[in-house]
Amino acid sequence: MVSFVFCLWALLTTAIAVVWSVSLLHPVWVIHPDNVHSFGLQKYCVMDLRGTTGGSRGEALHRACLPYGRELRIGNIPSDTWRAAFLLFSSGILLFIASVLSGLLSVVIQGKWDRYVSMTTKYIQITAVLVVISALLTYPLGFSSPFFRYYCGGAGVYDTGQCSVGWSYMLAIMGVALSVFCPILWSFRWIKRDDVMDEVPV
Repeated sequence: MVSFVFCLWALLTTAIAVVWSVSLLHPVWVIHPDNVHSFGLQKYCVMDLRGTTGGSRGEALHRACLPYGRELRIGNIPSDTWRAAFLLFSSGILLFIASVLSGLLSVVIQGKWDRYVSMTTKYIQITAVLVVISALLTYPLGFSSPFFRYYCGGAGVYDTGQCSVGWSYMLAIMGVALSVFCPILWSFRWIKRDDVMDEVPV
């Protein structure tokens, strides 16, 4: 029978994978003071001037979010460190999803293979957390790129210049803070309430 700790682990791991996916897809890792320009791992948002009559009087302001280079390709990301951060972050998400599937598989598998699947799940999660942490530490290294400095002024490594850190980046950090508990919960996944109550002296 599946324990409460296992259910908590499965819910927390799935929630963190969703949180990281949302953070990856939303280009709000860094925000410009005008609240229009913002930057993410794979996309960025800029002011788009679209004229309805072709003249300056008919121009309307729009916020356009599009992939770097207008095509979703790793080579179009304007900084080598941002490319590395994108690959690391994406890999971390995939590893975390793989750990969920591996954990659910351990419920079905019995016998000698259960131990191997359990150990694999734990190490996959630890690896995923470390990979995502590496991505979050790598991303600010790209603040010194000419592309970023063009929009955010006197920016540098770990310095956003005129810009500020956005909610997507903070969401990813919160996901990392919670993900640290996943391998710990996994280690105690078979503990049930009755087992704990038996240990408590009456």
